[in-house]
Amino acid sequence: MSMLTLNGQIINVFEAPKGVNKSTGEAFGGKPRVQILCKNMLQNDETRMDLVNLTVEDERPYKALQGKLVSVPVGVYVVNNAPGFYAIK
Repeated sequence: MSMLTLNGQIINVFEAPKGVNKSTGEAFGGKPRVQILCKNMLQNDETRMDLVNLTVEDERPYKALQGKLVSVPVGVYVVNNAPGFYAIK
């Protein structure tokens, strides 16, 4: 069971572009991503809609649910003081 769950509507499913780091020669990208539109409740009781890019292992189950509301167990990491999310297997 996951401690965190991301709730929202699947808006898009895509593969991140592939590339090569010019200084190290290391390959990056090519991972499937799912964009989920999430409702974020603010301290002043207003609502902000956030589009979250979620890294997943297999995009096929998410393509079948495009446009639907979902709850996805997630893990969180931080890059440049901003949270990033990945789907838990």
